[in-house]
Amino acid sequence: MERRGAARSAEAFSHLACPNPDGAAYGQRHQGNLCRHGWSGRGQRIRCLRCTPCGTDFSERANTPRFGLRSDEDTLVAIAKHLAEGTGGRATARRCGVSLNTVLRFSARFGKHAEGFHDVLVRGVPPRQIQPDEAWSFVGKKRQAR
Repeated sequence: MERRGAARSAEAFSHLACPNPDGAAYGQRHQGNLCRHGWSGRGQRIRCLRCTPCGTDFSERANTPRFGLRSDEDTLVAIAKHLAEGTGGRATARRCGVSLNTVLRFSARFGKHAEGFHDVLVRGVPPRQIQPDEAWSFVGKKRQAR
């Protein structure tokens, strides 16, 4: 019975990967190489993990924009949603009940993380189809307006 519980908890962090670039399991997800190693943070609510092949201990927030931030996940998601919808920094801070510095710090961190994510997954991908007629009509219309 306890084995099933261990399997369920392993599934809860199987989407994570070892952050140690020198480790044998670096960046490998769903490999079963991670095990629970305790808790950290205020209130012991952030799970710590260990990569069994290399022995690296890390937070479940490692390599995410949430690493090192004390705000709870719901607040950070709300900040991201407000900023994505075009709400200003001060208004976002008021609506989420945080300081302007928290909003600015998170937006800079989130933007840097998104840029890295984009560079890894999108740069260098060859296009399968190009529709230059749409680009031409957009440029053509801009030139006629002047």
